[in-house]
Amino acid sequence: MKPAVAFACFLAGLLGGCSWFPRTGPSTNEVLEQGRVGGDVLFDVVEVDDRVVSTVLAQPKESLALRFNRDAQAPELKIAIGDTISVLIWESAAGGLFSDALSPTAPGARPGIEPLAPEAGPPGSERRGEFGAPSPPARPSPGGTNQRERQQPAGIPSNQGSLLEAAATSGRRPAVIPEQEVGADGAISVPYAGRIPAAGRSPNEVQHTTEARLAEKALEPQALVIVRKSAANAVTVTGEVVTGARVPLSPGGDRLLEVIAAAGGAKAPVHDTFVRLSRGGVTATIPLQQLVSDPAENIYAQPGDVLTLVRVPQTFSVFGAIGRNAEIAFDAEKITLSGALGKSQGLNDDLAKPEGVFLFRYEPNSVVRALDQPIATATREPVSPVVYRFNLRDGNTYLLAQEFPVYDKDVIFVADAPAAQIYKFFTMLNNITGPFVTGIVTCHYAKC
Repeated sequence: MKPAVAFACFLAGLLGGCSWFPRTGPSTNEVLEQGRVGGDVLFDVVEVDDRVVSTVLAQPKESLALRFNRDAQAPELKIAIGDTISVLIWESAAGGLFSDALSPTAPGARPGIEPLAPEAGPPGSERRGEFGAPSPPARPSPGGTNQRERQQPAGIPSNQGSLLEAAATSGRRPAVIPEQEVGADGAISVPYAGRIPAAGRSPNEVQHTTEARLAEKALEPQALVIVRKSAANAVTVTGEVVTGARVPLSPGGDRLLEVIAAAGGAKAPVHDTFVRLSRGGVTATIPLQQLVSDPAENIYAQPGDVLTLVRVPQTFSVFGAIGRNAEIAFDAEKITLSGALGKSQGLNDDLAKPEGVFLFRYEPNSVVRALDQPIATATREPVSPVVYRFNLRDGNTYLLAQEFPVYDKDVIFVADAPAAQIYKFFTMLNNITGPFVTGIVTCHYAKC
């Protein structure tokens, strides 16, 4: 035996057949064998093929549209106890109960009669339309009528806006009942009409009741009921990436993205932001990107909804015989296995085993059953550990890797090739013998 070979065998024996060398993780065979110990299933190993990719992609995602499908229509907003109500009343001619309030100095007006309340608020105050929608500020106009009378306040139904327009055209100003809160009994007070039931009813219903109560006392009265402020008919928007706010709903309905925009919008990347909707004791969470990209998910907000916007950085981890071992952040909503391997600089040519690319994940039990795999023995939650194996020696697997999704907190591991230990051994051997051989060669030529 040549001395160099004998020396290599001596070192190999000294190192226990190369088993002493550290490894990045289990070998391919060890991963395959460790899934079952005795009669227990620790995790399922699934060979990835077309059927597996189709099964994984076919699993339903969390959906606001499906979870809250009973609320597909815009809500019919009702007045609630504590709402702030404003009532305007018109009569068809002067000389009625309220027509004296139209213009105390107008010809034919009875002296000593004061209007019920001035229409204009204090300087700088903001008027609110129905269910909190703002209406234009009051501005005098050359004709002696108020500019607000010429415009339909935001949030007021078209028939009520027509009433305002007709009143402005005729030059008649309404009697304005001072703003009041809906009392604990669910009613509001209207002069000469008494207590009008309001809670649980729409503004139109309260108007009709008011007009009916005044029909025999006033001159063809017409009423307009405006909800200036309503805590019950609002959505609470909160979270770490949004300015918290209570957003009032408009009668025509507001969708979730409109509510989020009204609260100032999200202050974090879309792919890291999640929207959590709590409604009627039910909570569902979806990515903001899903809400933006799928119009069906942008459902109508309902009174009392709580929208929470949270930032959850999406990451996956890569270990083993690969160019970059690290926890890597998503930079898009969706990342596939091929993209994840690319972000980690690909397999290490000297060490990696192409048949030993694994993805570790906890899957819902429904997915495990769809894959025809047993549920792990020690599973207590509605999820079970699954290890997907990719054979990158097969060209078709690269196509599958372009479709297979990587999820948040997935772990990708690339096993060493069997020859990797030999490679490490000879690398170490070269480090040991290299200086010795170099010295001999140098001494030989230097004739030392």
